[in-house]
Amino acid sequence: MLANSRISRFSILTVLLLSLGQARSSLADLPLASVGSSIAKGISQYFGKEGAEQTTEYLARRGSKDLLERVATTASREGGEATVQRIAKLVAENGPETLAALDNAPHLLPLLKSLDELPAGEIKHALTRLAAGGSGRELAEAVVQHGTAALRAELKHPGVGLVLVRSLGDEGAELAANLSDDSAIAVARHAEEIAALPSAQREGVLALLHNDSVAFVRFIGRFVEANPGKTLFTAATTGVILAQPERILGGDEIVFDADGNPIVVSKSGILGRSLDVGGNAAEHISERYVRPLFFAVATFVGVFLALFACVKLWHSHRREQLQTQAMLNESKPVIDSTAQRQ
Repeated sequence: MLANSRISRFSILTVLLLSLGQARSSLADLPLASVGSSIAKGISQYFGKEGAEQTTEYLARRGSKDLLERVATTASREGGEATVQRIAKLVAENGPETLAALDNAPHLLPLLKSLDELPAGEIKHALTRLAAGGSGRELAEAVVQHGTAALRAELKHPGVGLVLVRSLGDEGAELAANLSDDSAIAVARHAEEIAALPSAQREGVLALLHNDSVAFVRFIGRFVEANPGKTLFTAATTGVILAQPERILGGDEIVFDADGNPIVVSKSGILGRSLDVGGNAAEHISERYVRPLFFAVATFVGVFLALFACVKLWHSHRREQLQTQAMLNESKPVIDSTAQRQ
């Protein structure tokens, strides 16, 4: 009975080693064979009672054997036997998809450390995200660079957390932890705009999002609705936002004048907003058109009044001259008559 058990175990191990292509006679190849077989045993444990057969089928698939060998070699090089055993345990608990997830990482140890820091119930989900082709590779690189926070961001907001981390780095990962799904989506749409801002403005916007994300995200939604096609986080618009954050978070809006310059207007109901916008527009029109026209009209009226006064004075003077002449003409016969009597 004991002999049969030993023969069975020997047969399973032989099948695994043959499947891995590691059954060579050279002693130099034995350590790598041992590494590969440890992870292969993990796959067998995951599949259960029929593990040997299903493991053989898995490793017979195109690329699977190379994948296992690649991960095993990297694990042995970076962390030795302890890392290999850690991966074997991960594979036994979560399946061979673990290998694809780990293969996407530029370095295994930081990724394994981040996985260790996750709750046990989230590890399989994390491995699924990490194994997802190109996006999994980007996520693995982000996790190696930014740590567990990047992985948590993507797990909380699938497809969105990675965008925040990729654009905003550690700040994006921290931000994702505090945002609802809808808010994270709204911010992710503008993540590249925020990332492109000068550092002081970028930090200011992120501070507003951290302090009152709900109000700020509402403002973003209102702006997008009212200004389709407009870029929100330009240097000019962001400058207006950061100059008057209380008004922005309090519900006021940003509109654009005739020259495309952003200005803040108060929101006091639909009528109030219309009056405010109209008041700003009227002020702009007054500055650009009414005031110059007023000065032109005032000048014209002044000149006209001056001319009118001159004409009036001339006519008055002329009338007085005529009256004087008439009086002289009336008194002349009397003077002549008196002269003749004398």
